[in-house]
Amino acid sequence: MTIRADAQSFDRVAMEYERLHELQGDSLGAWLAEALPAGGGRALDLGCGTGKHTVALAERFAHVDAVDLSGPMIDLARARRPRPNIAYRQADLLDVEGAGRYDLVLSVATLHHVPDLRAALRHIRTLVAPGGRAVLVDTVSPRPANPRWWLYGGAVRKLLPNLVRRGPAPAWEIFRLSTGAWLDHRVSDRYLNREQFERGYGEIFPTARFHNVGPHAMIWDAG
Repeated sequence: MTIRADAQSFDRVAMEYERLHELQGDSLGAWLAEALPAGGGRALDLGCGTGKHTVALAERFAHVDAVDLSGPMIDLARARRPRPNIAYRQADLLDVEGAGRYDLVLSVATLHHVPDLRAALRHIRTLVAPGGRAVLVDTVSPRPANPRWWLYGGAVRKLLPNLVRRGPAPAWEIFRLSTGAWLDHRVSDRYLNREQFERGYGEIFPTARFHNVGPHAMIWDAG
């Protein structure tokens, strides 16, 4: 468990993560624009990383709390995506307090890292205000016997399309970042498949709606 926890830490890959996502762009942006409420009082971004989705929340909500377990990720978010109505904080999502406090709770590509998913989902539900919404998005995938070569092969397969679409320098940088320290991090990931995702999330959020957006997404509106 300690070995996997070390591998899962974003502290050593914060800069690589930020640069890779700058190069690749935000594939969820258009979908999130439709999935998010038009506005509200308070929003929460759980596992905010470097704040790329947090700033979208700040355009719609009066105040946004954004938390991440990684100090270096929070440092990057504060430096690169500050807003007067965003409060970035290093914290475990289970330590976030405020039952019924948030009109929106968002989490993207975070929940596969938590050691007890069911406990995390139950806690998230308590944070949503009556009439509020939870939008939870995560990668779903069966894991092959040798994930390192599977992931490396995926980076190789994307190299030629990226050469055509983005040009040699960005394509090579994406490949280099995808097969370096970020690859070591991703090898330790453990994902649900779509059926497991919908069953597990649906047990805690029984009226949720599910969407295949590349990763898998859940939208739940509190009564």
